[in-house]
Amino acid sequence: MSRPLMPRYTSILFFLLLQLFFAAQPYAADGGLWQLLQNSVGITAMHMQLLSNDRVVIFDRTDFGKSNLSLPDGKCRNDSSELVVKYDCSAHSVEYDVLANTFRPLMVQSDVWCSSGAVVPDGRLIQTGGFNDGERKVRIFSPCNGSGCDWKEVGDGLKAKRWYATSHILPDGRQIIIGGRKQFNYEFYPKSSAPNVYRLLFLTETNDRGVENNLYPSVFLNGDGNLFIFANNRAILFDHNANKVVRTYPAIPGGDPRSYPSTGSAVLLPLRNLQAATIEAEVLVCGGAPKGSFAKVANGNFVPALDTCARIKINDPNPQWVMETMPTARVMGDMTLLPNGNVLIINGAGAGTAGWERGRDPILNPVLYRPDNAFGSRFELQNPSTIPRMYHSTAILLRDGRVLVGGSNPHIGYEFTGVLFPTELSLEAFSPPYLDPQFNNLRPTIVSTTASAGKNIGYRQKLLVRFEVTGKIVTDMVSVTMVAPAFNTHSFSMNHRLLVLGNEKVTGAGTSTYDIQVTTPPSGDLAPSGHYMLYVVHQEIPSEGLWVKIL
Repeated sequence: MSRPLMPRYTSILFFLLLQLFFAAQPYAADGGLWQLLQNSVGITAMHMQLLSNDRVVIFDRTDFGKSNLSLPDGKCRNDSSELVVKYDCSAHSVEYDVLANTFRPLMVQSDVWCSSGAVVPDGRLIQTGGFNDGERKVRIFSPCNGSGCDWKEVGDGLKAKRWYATSHILPDGRQIIIGGRKQFNYEFYPKSSAPNVYRLLFLTETNDRGVENNLYPSVFLNGDGNLFIFANNRAILFDHNANKVVRTYPAIPGGDPRSYPSTGSAVLLPLRNLQAATIEAEVLVCGGAPKGSFAKVANGNFVPALDTCARIKINDPNPQWVMETMPTARVMGDMTLLPNGNVLIINGAGAGTAGWERGRDPILNPVLYRPDNAFGSRFELQNPSTIPRMYHSTAILLRDGRVLVGGSNPHIGYEFTGVLFPTELSLEAFSPPYLDPQFNNLRPTIVSTTASAGKNIGYRQKLLVRFEVTGKIVTDMVSVTMVAPAFNTHSFSMNHRLLVLGNEKVTGAGTSTYDIQVTTPPSGDLAPSGHYMLYVVHQEIPSEGLWVKIL
């Protein structure tokens, strides 16, 4: 690890002055609005998952010592395997209630550091892996509307150590867990009678000796049921049922790494024309660090991050990466799908890599990426935060269209003074421009749907959504989207996808009231069973989401 550099006190003074200047919150500009929700939730938000009761499960790690939040009712963990504190009465996980803007402590039984997870069809969060005593553990969080739910640990439900692995929900409701440190393989959970661990040569091929650059691989379920797996600077299409690579994609031009610790971010762009025989699917990978950056940090050389994005149509006969340039270079950024199909790029640094003390030059301005705009006009710089969100930051979409932002702890323990970037325990919300009150007359409000029991929908089903718009409606600029909530950590939002159900017809249903008819996705290959946020979008202005469950 490098020693702190001399200019650090100048940087600390700069950020203190910046905080004072923007002390009144929320603060707005042309590119969105920021709001400080909580000064401290007691832990840093290294991992976040939104559940279908509008509560967010947040957790950090257990091996660094005590957090700033006590467990309730005299609860304590007594764990001789912990590295710092064996008897710990502090919380390392919280549940954040979005609607009430409150939080409460949760109790994890083993170390969840740098782990993964997925929400299964019944709404439970199945969380896997971690470090030390947690590396093979499976933990379950079942959402409830009271305060009685907490983590339950299954035990060593995994066969391999999973630290820095990626999880993805599959059409059959299982999750696949891919990779992790020194794990060039994958496995499934729950288990069956089949072999437990399967080799994946691609992870060996993308491993840079001494650096890795292929941890937390970016994984997306394609419409044909295969998995697009991106690691380092290249990708494959993988048949997880046959344990077979069905397609190999070219490396991103330039060959620079974009996976941990040279951390970029990746997202599956919105899926459209869902009833077609072949669905066009595009993946966008943005940011990262040039080759050699991780090693150079040890000598005090913080190399500027990559300022490019690479975009590829993964089902094309001859797929090629198309390069674009961002307004700012960024490493450790997060990409989040917004209800209208745009992408928010947020958090991160302008130099260095992921890892303890390895990032510099925080990037405070989010960037809006409009995938449907013409090439060269897709990026739009947004209003800055005042809080650096460096290593171990997170961001997820909320049902109301805001983006919840938290975390940032580039230190081995919690450090609040005498460091460039203090440990952040706060939560913020970023409101994209579509939430500006000037668009209230264009904003749809969902009144009802024809979903059974208020929220259950089937595959390839006609769905009628009734909504209101108080202003003048443009019927051919109305659509319906479905967004799967993300498990976010280390710059990747696992299981995050957006499906555009489109607009078959819009009819009037009363004063300022309309019905839009759409058809739901045809199969679990496109939309794995589970909970989604349903939106009506009018002229790029989304409604508040409605929870639905596709079965």
